Amino acid sequence: MRFRSPLVVAIILATAIPSIAQSGRQVKVVLEFQQQSQAARQGAQGQGSIIIEDGKKPRGRGGLAVEDTTTRTTRTSGVFTVVQDGGTASMMVASEVPYTAISWFRDYATGQGYVAQGTAWQRVGTTLVVNPTILPKGQIRVRLVPQVSYFTPEGAGSIDFNEAVTDVIVPNGRAMRVGGATRGINQVTRQILGYSQQQSSSESSFILTATILE
Repeated sequence: MRFRSPLVVAIILATAIPSIAQSGRQVKVVLEFQQQSQAARQGAQGQGSIIIEDGKKPRGRGGLAVEDTTTRTTRTSGVFTVVQDGGTASMMVASEVPYTAISWFRDYATGQGYVAQGTAWQRVGTTLVVNPTILPKGQIRVRLVPQVSYFTPEGAGSIDFNEAVTDVIVPNGRAMRVGGATRGINQVTRQILGYSQQQSSSESSFILTATILE
């Protein structure tokens, strides 16, 4: 994905859609997205040269270059909304980012094809759809559909998506991890006079907290 313009438009949208409420109480739903990633690179590369001078014997010169770097990244984002018991709320906090879209068309009359280039928009941010129901004994049943998208730390215009659909029962006011994912990559490159190794890992989590407002 390649971006043509740094234009970023912030969009904040929150709506509450009431349904058949079981009580007149309100529920505050907080969803937090956490991600921790680590990238490491180790390598060693041999270097050498031959020096030739007039009247002298050729002599060699060599060395070894060593690399060892580690980068740790922590990403945290969260949204919250207040909704009536038994109701449904949706919320979006996102940016619309332009990128170049290429399409191929074929003219069947002439039998020729052509390429058209234009601009499309991609939303990047956090969206949440939630439906809480208050249960006896201080528990809350929550149906939620969260989606989090963000630019990857490596750059190059890449976007990662994290989405979950779940129906859980959570204690009133207590945080609960309702989903997550892990990923790991190990790459080794061997050269004539050295080698390089790259490792990356990431862990992401959705943490839900539902609280009854008295």
